[in-house]
Amino acid sequence: MENNIKLDRLIIPVYINEKIVLDMLAIIEDGFSMVSQINYTEHKESSSAQKVDAGISTSAPILSKFLKIDVSGGLSHEGNKGENENVIKEKVHTNVSLLSKFRGFLVENKILKSDLNFSEVRVGDFIEVEGELQKNPIINYMDSFIDLFRMADIFTEKTQLGNRTQAKNQKQKEDEVVKQIKSFTDELKHSGTIDFILSDVKGTTVLSVQEQYLANDNISEILGGHFKVLGKVISICKEDTENIDLLRKTSLSIFQEDLLNELFAELKTDDMKQFNLPELRTKIESPAVIVIPIAIYA
Repeated sequence: MENNIKLDRLIIPVYINEKIVLDMLAIIEDGFSMVSQINYTEHKESSSAQKVDAGISTSAPILSKFLKIDVSGGLSHEGNKGENENVIKEKVHTNVSLLSKFRGFLVENKILKSDLNFSEVRVGDFIEVEGELQKNPIINYMDSFIDLFRMADIFTEKTQLGNRTQAKNQKQKEDEVVKQIKSFTDELKHSGTIDFILSDVKGTTVLSVQEQYLANDNISEILGGHFKVLGKVISICKEDTENIDLLRKTSLSIFQEDLLNELFAELKTDDMKQFNLPELRTKIESPAVIVIPIAIYA
């Protein structure tokens, strides 16, 4: 067991793309050999010991939490008296330990960039950025809008008998609005990915997160928390005329900007200004990058 482990290897992830981690390690190690166990022989006596270790590796399923992968072998010998005891052991990796190993490889080989310098960053770079994560501004606004209607329904007083028909009609209209907004929000998520935003003084990082890899499928664990993100850059916006379209993965991207502004204007009425709704944005201005996140961790 390694006793001098560095603190930055003891990570607690809320998101791991296990497939990418395993694929990258397979490339680094030139594949995994098919061995299922370690044969361990200990020669017992008062002052000598003999140990023989064999390598271990396996192609366990990608979503398995315990993976028998990549254990180095070794041989040592001392003394020649005593009794031999055979022990068969298996050494396993979890998805988190594999992530830590992959990150360690990037750091040791100076492949990982920890500073988002827009004058130097290139498409294809592995980067590690740090900050507070926020939800896609469009989804955040729509979710807040739905919550507003839900809370209004909770605190609305029961109407008198004579006004029930009018109240029922009003409720039906509100339900129809909520239904439309939910359908709009579902369209933003239909690809199975959600954009998260990480902003700092240097620029904005847009993370295209796959929902299936979120820990416990709990997005609330990420929002507002301070995390590190390990990922690979797939797009860069440096010029003032460039931006990242938050609707790029939806069918709404076919609409002209004027039409979208007209649609969203219906949600920005004077009545809505009295509520603390988040800013509604459909584009992220430069400087900005789009990153495929491999892991999000504390």
